[in-house]
Amino acid sequence: PDGRAQFGAYYSKGLAEPPDPDYPFVLTNGRLYGHWHTQTRTGRIEKICKMHPEPFIEIHPRDAARLGVVDSMYVEVRSRRGKAKFPAKVTKAIAPGTVFVPMHWGSLWADNAEANALTHPESCPDSLQPELKACAVQLIPISVEITAKDRDYQKIGFKTSS
Repeated sequence: PDGRAQFGAYYSKGLAEPPDPDYPFVLTNGRLYGHWHTQTRTGRIEKICKMHPEPFIEIHPRDAARLGVVDSMYVEVRSRRGKAKFPAKVTKAIAPGTVFVPMHWGSLWADNAEANALTHPESCPDSLQPELKACAVQLIPISVEITAKDRDYQKIGFKTSS
């Protein structure tokens, strides 16, 4: 009533959509270091574009081995809301059972590269702030391993710039 902000503690009940046998992985997505403008501005900075030239999905080596996924192999990520395709980046930087996709490229890069479209719209009932961008997904390896220099983006469903 007096116009001053109030802090209200919010206790998480856990993920709104935890993994299950049909969707055994937890997808997280968010920003990458340096991409603070979702590529509206940072996408034009050459140094940042060289650091992260395209979307990717981080997968732990143990999960990648179990699925038969190697670096640069494409993986289809399916949630209860849709699907997307990303080249794999096998790394110990992500926990087993969890995968990470940066949100910066989206539909500007490809028709099937929108990480936010996979997550759910759950939010805090008081603040209306969205829940952590995480949801249950399944991973399906696409049997095409492509190196950056010879990618055929049209073949795998990505847009190309002319």
